[in-house]
Amino acid sequence: MNVGELYRLSEWFEERYPELSELYQALQTPLQHNASQPNKHPLEESLDALTNYLGAMSFAELSIQQLDLLSTIGVSEYIGPAGKAFINSTVRVSNFDPATAVQRIQEAITSINKAHQTLVGYRDAVRALDVNITDFEEPDDFITIRVGFRNDAAIENITDWKTSAKEWYDIIRGLSLASGEPPENTKVIGAGTGSIILFLAATTTVTILLAIISKNVTSVAKNIIEVQSTTEELRQKKLLTKIMEQELLRQVKEMKDGALNTVLAEVKGKLPNLAGEAENAVANSIKKLLSFNEKGGNLDFVTPAENDDEEREEDDAKPDVATLAQARAAIREYQAARDEIRLITDASNDD
Repeated sequence: MNVGELYRLSEWFEERYPELSELYQALQTPLQHNASQPNKHPLEESLDALTNYLGAMSFAELSIQQLDLLSTIGVSEYIGPAGKAFINSTVRVSNFDPATAVQRIQEAITSINKAHQTLVGYRDAVRALDVNITDFEEPDDFITIRVGFRNDAAIENITDWKTSAKEWYDIIRGLSLASGEPPENTKVIGAGTGSIILFLAATTTVTILLAIISKNVTSVAKNIIEVQSTTEELRQKKLLTKIMEQELLRQVKEMKDGALNTVLAEVKGKLPNLAGEAENAVANSIKKLLSFNEKGGNLDFVTPAENDDEEREEDDAKPDVATLAQARAAIREYQAARDEIRLITDASNDD
C-alpha cells in the first residue's frame, strides 16, 4: 500500500468515525443499565439505528489492501455487514445475556477507538512530512485496474514475472478481441510493492468485460466456499456422514469443473454475437482468471467518479456517458460479490 492509499483510508475512516462511535455508545448505554438494574431500558431503537448504519456502509471505494489494513488493525469485524452480523450475534440471540453483551460491545468500541487513533496518527504523520500524495492518472476513456499477485499467485523471481506477464497478456488479449480493440490499448501505468501490484489502465469496454467475468468468477468461488464451510461445520458437529461428505465433495468438483462454462455462459448473455476466435480467446481469458483467483490473486477497479455537470456537456473528447455508467454498474456488482465472499471467509476464519 502506498502513502496515498493510507492517507485516503485514514480520511475514509475519519468521515465515518463520529457516527459509528456515537451509535455504538448509544447501544452500550442501555445495555450497561440492563446488566445491573432490575428495571430494563428498551434496546430496539438504538439497536436498529446501529445495525441499519452498519448494513448500509459501503466499501466500494476501498482497495483490497486498504480492507486488509482494517482487518490488521482489528476493526473490520465491527464495521459494515460484518459489524451488523457481530451485533446481531451479540444482542439478537435467544440466549442473550446483558453482561456478556456489554463486554463484547465494549471490546468493539475499544477497537474502533484504537483504530481511529492509529489512522489519525498515520494521517497526521503524512501531513507533518508534507508528502506529495499523487495517484496514477489514466487518460480519458480509461479506468484503473489493480492486479494483486498474492498468495500462490505471488511473483518471487524473474521467471514468475515472465509467466505472469504472459498470463495477463492472454487475459487482456481475449477481452480486447471480444471488445474489438487491440491488446496494446490497455496500458501499464505503474507497479507497487508488498505483494506485487500491477496498475493497468483499460478502456471502458474492456473494463466492463473484465468486471463482469471477475464478478462471476467470484460468485463461483463463493458457492464453492459455502459448500466447503457447510462440510466443515457438519464435521465439527460430528454430523457429517460418509455419504454426505461424498455428495458435498461431488458438488464442489462439479462447480469447479463447470466454472468455465458457467462464466462463459454469463459473458455470452452480455455478448450474444460472441463466436469463433473471439469466443475461444474469451474462454481462455476466463480459464486464466479462474486459475488466478484460485491461487489467491485479486483485482481491484478504481470506480470512475461521477460528475453530472461534466457528463451533461456535449464534448466528443469526454468518455461516453452510457459506457461509463455501464462500467460503474459492472464494477459495483463485482465489488458486492467481492465483499460477500470476504464476509463468508472472515466468518469461516472466526469459526
